[in-house]
Amino acid sequence: MTRRSRIRLLALALAVSLPGWADGWIPGVGAAHAEIWPSRPIRFLVPLGPGSSSDSSARLLARFAGEELGQPVVVENRPGADSLVAVQALLSAPADGYSILMISPSSMIINPLINASLSYEPLRDLRPVAGMMRVGALLVTGGQSRFHTLADVLAEAKQAPGAVSMGSYSAYYRLGALRMQQIAQVTFNQVTYKTAAPLQADVIGGAVDVALVDIGGAMPLIASGKLRPLAVASKARSRALPAVPTVAEAGLKQFEMSGWTAIGVAAKTPENVAQSLEAAVTKAMKRPEYIRFLTENMGADVFAASGKEVGALVEAEITHYRPFAQQLQAAQR
Repeated sequence: MTRRSRIRLLALALAVSLPGWADGWIPGVGAAHAEIWPSRPIRFLVPLGPGSSSDSSARLLARFAGEELGQPVVVENRPGADSLVAVQALLSAPADGYSILMISPSSMIINPLINASLSYEPLRDLRPVAGMMRVGALLVTGGQSRFHTLADVLAEAKQAPGAVSMGSYSAYYRLGALRMQQIAQVTFNQVTYKTAAPLQADVIGGAVDVALVDIGGAMPLIASGKLRPLAVASKARSRALPAVPTVAEAGLKQFEMSGWTAIGVAAKTPENVAQSLEAAVTKAMKRPEYIRFLTENMGADVFAASGKEVGALVEAEITHYRPFAQQLQAAQR
């Protein structure tokens, strides 16, 4: 039994002894807040299908958070429409903390920037509660490629604008590729894909020169020599690929890009509930098994951020990527 579970049992025992318990009333506490949270399982909406490493990490964190809270946290997969299906499921439920959501750049940054008819505003309708994991974008090339460093890529791109093809498979990475292009003052031939697998296959085969990808999905192909990592776009080197330099170390000091996930709730969720959830998730993220899973399976690190820090990151990234989103939309017209 966890410390939180013991505290909950003591609180319930105290409440039962108070007059009015049978009527659901506790002296000094409004009827709407008489329930001790959580008193039943919590639904964790994950905007991904089952089976991916991100889904597995969410399930592991859900188990540990449930142990901290004293109630099960049950993953419910709601993939589709770049996280919109999961967001709508959260916002259609009561804002009571019994439905929580995995948020990411897709739901908090990309959708607001590229979808003019979006039915929600991220920081008006959603409240970040705590970080989950963070992983730097990885620039890769084929194992037999002529490129061995980021400097090689940029040198050729400057010498022959448009000659170097840059692949990406999500709106977030497409914006990142445009930002890298601007900072480096080069022109890439931008090639877009819907998913990572065909992009990585074309990089291996030489049809695409370089690509921005997730570290976790690329690690097996790097280990087999089919892909060559050139640089990781996080502040620090990846623990999964310690020999690979950061983009800054490789000479492009202003470029940084990391994918991340966090926990969010509806904005009107009671403050005490949001704070309790944040405390539980923060403790759960410190479990060695969770940290080890992120490193070994995803090349990722714990995103040890408070809800306020995640919110500040969202605001900053919306500002950073807005001009590139406008550029992307103009190119699609």
